[in-house]
Amino acid sequence: MYIKHVKIQNYRNFGDPPFEIDLKPFTVILGENNVGKTNLLNALGLIFNQEIMIFRKRILEIDDINYLSVGAFKEKINNFGIKPEDIEFPKVIVEVTLEDMDDNQEAVIGDWFINQELTEARITYQFAPTANYDCTGWIEKQRKVITERQESGITEPYFIDFPIGNYRYSIFGGDDPSNECDTYYLKMLKMEFLDALRDAKKELIASGEYRLLYRILIQKDKEKYGDIKAVLKTLDDVVNKNPNLKSIKDDVKILLDKVSLQSSESDNAIDFIFSSPEANELLKKISMIYGANPISVERNGLGRNNLLYISLILSHLSANEVEGGDTFFRLIGIEEPESHLHPHLQDHLAENIESIQESSGKALQLLLTTHSTNIAAKMNLDDSVIIFNGQDRSPSSHYILSGIDKLIEKNTIHYLSKYIDATKSRMFFSRKVILVEGISEQLLVPVFFKIDYKESLEKVGCNIINVNGVAFTHFLKIIQSGFFIKGLVITDQDIGKRTEERAVDLKKDFDRDGLILIEISESSTFEKDVISANKAGKGKEILLNALKETKPIRGPEYEKEVGNNDIDPESFFSEIESYKSEFAFNLSSQLKVKENTQGFTVPPYIKRGFKFLE
Repeated sequence: MYIKHVKIQNYRNFGDPPFEIDLKPFTVILGENNVGKTNLLNALGLIFNQEIMIFRKRILEIDDINYLSVGAFKEKINNFGIKPEDIEFPKVIVEVTLEDMDDNQEAVIGDWFINQELTEARITYQFAPTANYDCTGWIEKQRKVITERQESGITEPYFIDFPIGNYRYSIFGGDDPSNECDTYYLKMLKMEFLDALRDAKKELIASGEYRLLYRILIQKDKEKYGDIKAVLKTLDDVVNKNPNLKSIKDDVKILLDKVSLQSSESDNAIDFIFSSPEANELLKKISMIYGANPISVERNGLGRNNLLYISLILSHLSANEVEGGDTFFRLIGIEEPESHLHPHLQDHLAENIESIQESSGKALQLLLTTHSTNIAAKMNLDDSVIIFNGQDRSPSSHYILSGIDKLIEKNTIHYLSKYIDATKSRMFFSRKVILVEGISEQLLVPVFFKIDYKESLEKVGCNIINVNGVAFTHFLKIIQSGFFIKGLVITDQDIGKRTEERAVDLKKDFDRDGLILIEISESSTFEKDVISANKAGKGKEILLNALKETKPIRGPEYEKEVGNNDIDPESFFSEIESYKSEFAFNLSSQLKVKENTQGFTVPPYIKRGFKFLE
């Protein structure tokens, strides 16, 4: 069984109309900060998380209700042209649709099916005013106060309260709000949420019934710890027979007899105990050690403990591992699995984590949220990767290959799977992307942007991707198929080359108003346009300085040959044609000097591209 579809309304940054998303048994969610990745996991926790604290968290606070929806609600109250009975109070709704159940799971969710074929079930969390609450009366009271203030000449706006105290939550099955889920059955569907601020060390050490290690150990049949109890009983006997301890015990008893009262119901007899024989008390004292030279997790590094923590969750918390038959489905949400891991460990984790879910069959669903380009680059793009993005203050989501015909576009899928490395996968975390042909553009275009806009591409949420040649098509198909970022292509015209028509065809096939812009160099190459725009004045000086750094012997000679004349783009290009990347690096260094940015001209076609990204 797995959660096939999620619908969220008015919960935190998910507003109205509702946010909807399809999930897979293994799903990776990518995206920048504050776009709703954590809120998605928290929303699912309102239904599936069975920890003690979640029962309190299900009673939401005002900040948990979508800010824009609350604001719109208050505006309607202020609009006396709307009848009170026509104003709907914002409800928080989290609705999950379950599919692909086995027989045991069907028995648990038998009352929650929503179709006659009994293949889909639904569970809904709702936070709304109580059924008997006088919503109309509350609105009328608010309006009465507003009217009285206006009649009294008070001009300051009235702060309209929100009746959060009269809201209650319910969790119901199927499509019937009166069919509330029995807690007994709901507890058989559980969730573990490893948030980004998890304290792995704290969760793995002994002493505490809320620790992860204890929660795992206590799930096993307590009778299976009988051998440990027997050893402890023997140890207790040895403790009480120890002469030194017996002497201390006798001394304490003598003192107690002097200072304490005795009665027929009690005396001052004392004894030592090494450990309580109760299994739950015993298990609180168990800790873990880790490594070839084992040390306590309290002395381990953060990354090592984080791996141990994740491994413990995944290896022992699948429903198949739980004895006693009290869990039939487990949802595991891991936020930022890359926390404290260096890139090689991130790669290794990404390559293996999906196989863990697959080995658990229908018992386990695994959701990862990440900011790691390493993990993003290792994931199977074909099935499992979703991009989250915040547009117009409302989250949106998109499977990377959604909208691309997998049968027809095999070459695109193969290329992307092969070439989206940790650098190119950065595009999945951006709001805008610039695609360029090579290293020269990759080095210089960000510098040109900073000259024109006095801020970096990163500041405006834009990434620049070097497609290593002319493989724009594969990346543009992602954007064209529904990916929600702007895409700018900066490409050469290639006049006189065999690929001369390529740029024109690219513009015809992909240039779309507001989504994709193909900007083609006016000369045959990017470098010639840069030279043409700066062949005189301060720009000429900057180009010649970069040339002299690139070619310490020939550069000064060329400068003398030019003299007071303008630079000839063709002759200058012939000097750098075999040194384009090195020249681009030296030119970018020149342009990072503040006084040089004033006299340098960015080519017009690149300026048009920047304007499109605004």
